[in-house]
Amino acid sequence: MEQGVALSALGEYTSQQWGLVTAAQAVRAGVDRVTLARLADAGHLQPVRRGVYALDAAPEPRLREQQAVWLSLNPTVPSWERPKLDPGGGVVSHTSATIAHGVGDLVADAVELTTPRRRTSRDPAVRLRVGQLTEDEVVLLDGLPVTSLERTILDLLDRRTDASHVAQVVRDSIDEHRLDLPALTSRMGPHARAYGLKTRDGNRLLDHLLADTHAGSRPVWSA
Repeated sequence: MEQGVALSALGEYTSQQWGLVTAAQAVRAGVDRVTLARLADAGHLQPVRRGVYALDAAPEPRLREQQAVWLSLNPTVPSWERPKLDPGGGVVSHTSATIAHGVGDLVADAVELTTPRRRTSRDPAVRLRVGQLTEDEVVLLDGLPVTSLERTILDLLDRRTDASHVAQVVRDSIDEHRLDLPALTSRMGPHARAYGLKTRDGNRLLDHLLADTHAGSRPVWSA
């Protein structure tokens, strides 16, 4: 296949997937793997990860690694055909979710996703966690499924992430008016004892987490 024709065929995907296309999608579009390799050799496509390519002319989005890993979990199906809770895919979560939301100061050493069934990856830069999510626990950030701020904080607590890091995620979310505090505290209680409290009160845990932050006291809210 001529390279120009191949690039045109791939454009259906790259134009709607952050400039990305998977090898499996390329085959589905009629672009054989030899032509795909030639496009990469010619610099028209840039390998992002195994089986995922970026169009060279496309600007690099902030979440390219997360987007590429998410695409690779269900590489044949286009992003626009996948539901938020894709049974064959996953949702960006935990530390990667804080980065996607732009809150907190956690640093990711791998792209983390929650999947509905057990899956493994040989890539040390990918961490897959089994978990059941509901529709309201997932938001779309530029088309990428990411756990909501409330669910992300609960996941961090469940993993016993350092209190100061969780507190910064909470504080940033509050400062940007993006957090439903009553909804969050109603579910935080079971994690209180893991953070040294002799209670299962979510409000007490929130106060405890925010006590050491430097951004001031907890804002007033009513349930």
